[in-house]
Amino acid sequence: MADKARIAKMKQVSTALKLHLALPSQTMATCWRAVLENGSTYGFTDHDANLVVSGWSGADTVLHGTYLAGSGFNASSIATSDALNVDNTDAHGVLVSPAITDADLRAGLWDFARIYIFQVNWNDLTMGPLYQRVGWLGEVTTGRTTFKAELRGLMQLYTRTLVELTSPMCRANLGDVRCKVDLVNDSPPFTAGASVDSVNADNQTFYSAALTAAGPSTGVAITGVSNANPGVVTLANDSLHLVEGQAVTISGVLGMEVINTVTIARNPTATTFELRIDTSDTGDYPPYTSGGTVTPLGGGSGYYQFGIVTWLTGLNAGLSMEVKSYVPGQVTLALPMPYAISDGSPIDTFTISAGCDKSMTTCRDRFNNIVNFRGEPYLPGIDKIIQVGRHT
Repeated sequence: MADKARIAKMKQVSTALKLHLALPSQTMATCWRAVLENGSTYGFTDHDANLVVSGWSGADTVLHGTYLAGSGFNASSIATSDALNVDNTDAHGVLVSPAITDADLRAGLWDFARIYIFQVNWNDLTMGPLYQRVGWLGEVTTGRTTFKAELRGLMQLYTRTLVELTSPMCRANLGDVRCKVDLVNDSPPFTAGASVDSVNADNQTFYSAALTAAGPSTGVAITGVSNANPGVVTLANDSLHLVEGQAVTISGVLGMEVINTVTIARNPTATTFELRIDTSDTGDYPPYTSGGTVTPLGGGSGYYQFGIVTWLTGLNAGLSMEVKSYVPGQVTLALPMPYAISDGSPIDTFTISAGCDKSMTTCRDRFNNIVNFRGEPYLPGIDKIIQVGRHT
């Protein structure tokens, strides 16, 4: 009801504000308010002093609060058409406000935030607001000291797909109400809890000896890694048949342990491939001593690959990230965590759920849940629909 009331009065303004807007010169300021999905609210203004909004009634009470000046943002021009296209506006800013940090943006805390853009007479706030845009944040990107946020208007709702498209892969997410798998209480449980033993400098690959579930079914032992530019990995046999640019997981290497992560195979031969890095500095890359396995990414996935890591403690507490690669004792996340993973004091703890590649085979064999499979692997594709008879 509040949204409907706000939409109905989008361009309605108080009589006092109308009279002020009719003057040859006005004392207007633009404000924008962000309501994050976790309930936190932030206000900013292009005025040269903070503004405190209060006393408004009805749907406008959501705008109550302090609007910080000098927050380092500029909004692009706001344009509205009658063509039912999505009204998008960009907000550009410098990361100078303590309310907007690079880590929070990368953590997704600002994703899909509710946004209100309006103008006020900063000399008399009792005149009320003049709404310019109500919508949501879309894509948020960050630079070294700047950010850019896409503001999507209410017409964005008309672009949503209301029906599901057929797919050979399952459309449900593991553990949701349609999948019906109970990740915690099913026997055996598909979720494990553990702590971080150590973490790579990339803040993306970490190790935990408590994770002993089965790893990928394919892999070849490493017999050597050179200190060179670029470093070269030597394999025990030629059974992998690697191709240029293929993603692989390196695990279990001793000595040059920093290469234990997901990487790309460059210039592969039958039993070697190049790393993307210069390993000639033995200070950063200690000489290889022993051990190690190379596994093609996606080839016979490990138990937790495509699963979810949820952090219980530490700076990332409450945040989750998908698992890109798993081998026993080693996890590589899809993206680096926005905040540092700690293996010291205190040690970060987490839960990790079993992965599902959404195939019918995994649904049947790993989760015994084929009755709830939400895909159509045997449905003819578009090629069958457009196929025509052959001329003889």
